[in-house]
Amino acid sequence: MYPYPPQSMGFPAGRRHTVLAALPLHVLVRLQPSGSSTARVLCEPVKAGPAAGAQAMVLYLSPFDAHLDALWLGLAVEDYQVLPVASFSPDELVARHQGHLPYCLHLAWGAHDGRIAVRAQGDLVRLSSARVAQVSASIDSIPLDIGLADLECHARLWECAGLYAHAETAARLEQLNPQQRHRHAERAMERIPGRTEPGREINQIALYDAESAQWHFVALDFLAEMVAGPR
Repeated sequence: MYPYPPQSMGFPAGRRHTVLAALPLHVLVRLQPSGSSTARVLCEPVKAGPAAGAQAMVLYLSPFDAHLDALWLGLAVEDYQVLPVASFSPDELVARHQGHLPYCLHLAWGAHDGRIAVRAQGDLVRLSSARVAQVSASIDSIPLDIGLADLECHARLWECAGLYAHAETAARLEQLNPQQRHRHAERAMERIPGRTEPGREINQIALYDAESAQWHFVALDFLAEMVAGPR
């Protein structure tokens, strides 16, 4: 996780970059002890593509997925917030990445044979789409490019799991307050069918359906086929 509020990046005092997105997106921030003026945003190490080597700010289409990440990290409800990305200033990340903002759109988690996959460091294996935004010190806003293909992929993953009412379920969760979503996330953690040995190669995609309180698993091949597109 990276701290904010950030360094000034050459801005006059009091000015900060803000993020612009064409659809509602959320970030997970970890609150620091009382008296501290900073919080930390959840980031994902990127190993391939244009953002390789960066710590990419994790973006969520559903705030509930951010709550799941918070519970996995062992955070109590008073220790974190799930914020609209538009209310978040990422200048610390921009400063650390030489005028660029790496970000990734969370799609799902990895799994192996019906068990949630865990990295050697204990983090969940995340499936996401990473990009890098160019940032200007003379322009306040940072536009994010969330491609239609990413959104279609996200929707089709849920369809492949047979969860055709996912959008309705996600909308109901979004109407809950943070404490209520946290309780739903606690139940999700309790319902995890198991976890892999750290570093185990994934062969499935894991999705949690809050309506049935069940984890669902989709073969990783489905994602490969979607990325490859029609032949």
